[in-house]
Amino acid sequence: MNANNKHYPLIPEEERKCVWMTTGLISYKLCERNFQCTFCPFDQAIKNEGSSENELQDPESDLTEGLLKTDPSARISGSFFYHPDHCWLKVENAEKVRIGIDDLLTQLMTNIQVVILPQVGSFIGQGECCAHIIQEDYILPVVAPLTGTIQTVNPRLKKKPELITDDPKGYGWLLTVRPENLESDLKNLLFGRKARLWYQQEEKEILARTDLILKQSPQTVGPTMQDGGVRITRLRDMLTAVTAKQRAQLLDFSIARRRKAQESASTLPK
Repeated sequence: MNANNKHYPLIPEEERKCVWMTTGLISYKLCERNFQCTFCPFDQAIKNEGSSENELQDPESDLTEGLLKTDPSARISGSFFYHPDHCWLKVENAEKVRIGIDDLLTQLMTNIQVVILPQVGSFIGQGECCAHIIQEDYILPVVAPLTGTIQTVNPRLKKKPELITDDPKGYGWLLTVRPENLESDLKNLLFGRKARLWYQQEEKEILARTDLILKQSPQTVGPTMQDGGVRITRLRDMLTAVTAKQRAQLLDFSIARRRKAQESASTLPK
């Protein structure tokens, strides 16, 4: 770059940016496909997509399954952003974002009856309720991880609401949104290492609460291995010993704890 143009920015302000530039993952990428992210090899590679839109899944390899036994936070996918209220967001292109419930929350759900989704074309704001999952003993409000307009809702959930727990990152997705403030909204979400550390802490809190509930239950001494009383410490295994009502209590604990943290933060002096 010569002295005559050194003061000009590399990217003009009016020029559209690659969606991955807005996330902060890359500083610059020249788009050669007229921002048609669906046909972009770079976009597909960074999202690790190998399936079509209607078959969006995140299959786990044998290596990942082995890692899950020692580190459940391996369920955090590198191509997903996470909201602290336990929903995930996946950027499919600059005009379309897919939303669902994270794995930690789905472990606490049981006997899902109905999923109430918003109307296509309606507007949602980041942090606002955008859907409800009705269980036998609990109604779970789903928080929107970003601001935008509803494009589609998952039609499969009408007949098979259990897909939310059976395949939360695949066929159990909730809705897609056309984002309004994608760049700023993504800054409020968790990604990569931060998401894994958050997941580990959240699971630790829920494990402690589960252990407390089991100790308070006279009908059980808590989950142990069948080979001699070695205590189980994995949440998925421990939850096999709790009832549907107790799972609802854990769901309420998880949501209420987050709400109390927000209320405490809002009362702090600025």
